[in-house]
Amino acid sequence: MVVTPWRPVCGNTERFAVRDAVTRWGVRHTRNVRDRIAEARRTLGLSITYYERFAAEEEALARTDLAIAEFHQLLDQLWPAPDQDASKRTRTRHATRVDTLTGLWRANADRLGSTAYAAERAVTEYADWNTTIRPAGSLRGQILAARATALLEGANDEVKTKAHRRLLTLTRR
Repeated sequence: MVVTPWRPVCGNTERFAVRDAVTRWGVRHTRNVRDRIAEARRTLGLSITYYERFAAEEEALARTDLAIAEFHQLLDQLWPAPDQDASKRTRTRHATRVDTLTGLWRANADRLGSTAYAAERAVTEYADWNTTIRPAGSLRGQILAARATALLEGANDEVKTKAHRRLLTLTRR
């Protein structure tokens, strides 16, 4: 059993569910199964605590106002601007990323308000759908399959986790 706040409706949310599960419990079907009931009850109690903490974090993000300047500070922390001596291509790629993320933040802010939650959604959307995917091997030429594989394997989980943690620091100001 894996307890998670995610409701899997596709492979992507199933991967999130498994990734974010802090409580896992299993039992083999043996004669001692009944002895493990107390352990199962303890485990379920831990998962309820985890779910409540997760929900509280997301609600705190949704209640935290975030100005566009603060969103750009977050972007600078996640994707630092290249040095002045960087190639024009590198500087252009960075500017395009910032423009794309700003557009995603504004679209989310229109629906959810200018909040840290809208910022988290913008970063997640960018990481999942706007990053460059170069299919290789058996996926060559199959961009959607390559993107699905990247999502399932958690290719961008680090940046999404980092954004979530940084945004949570803003809820305590």
